[in-house]
Amino acid sequence: MSTFRIPTPRFRRPGRAFKRAAVLAAGAGLLTTGLLATPASAAMGDNVVHGPAACAFSEDRSTVALGAAGDQVSQVQCLLANRQYLGWNNLSGTFDANTMAAVAHFQSDHDLVPNGVVNPTTWLALYQAGAPAGPVPPAQPAA
Repeated sequence: MSTFRIPTPRFRRPGRAFKRAAVLAAGAGLLTTGLLATPASAAMGDNVVHGPAACAFSEDRSTVALGAAGDQVSQVQCLLANRQYLGWNNLSGTFDANTMAAVAHFQSDHDLVPNGVVNPTTWLALYQAGAPAGPVPPAQPAA
């Protein structure tokens, strides 16, 4: 009597690099949504995140300006919030007057033309910059 054996598929165990990438991706998602904010900031209700959060909205680095909306703007706002030029409660995905003022202030602090437009030079500076040395005054509402 012959026995017929159905081969079972062999699965490789996930490698260390895969596990690390999964953990980093999960952590980045939690930071971006503000779920890892400190209890004190969560109690304040103003969506404040202490420390840098992962900004993973867009990888597109084309020019963004007043009136734009979408993932690129969310990326700019997140980067500005990480550098304390914009409050976390201002992440709307819409390039409004507050975002433009924050961009212009950032550009001024980093020896760029303070025009409030995020061009490739400003993108590069946003990714390379750290937090400002002192407190950044809040943006004034447009008149």
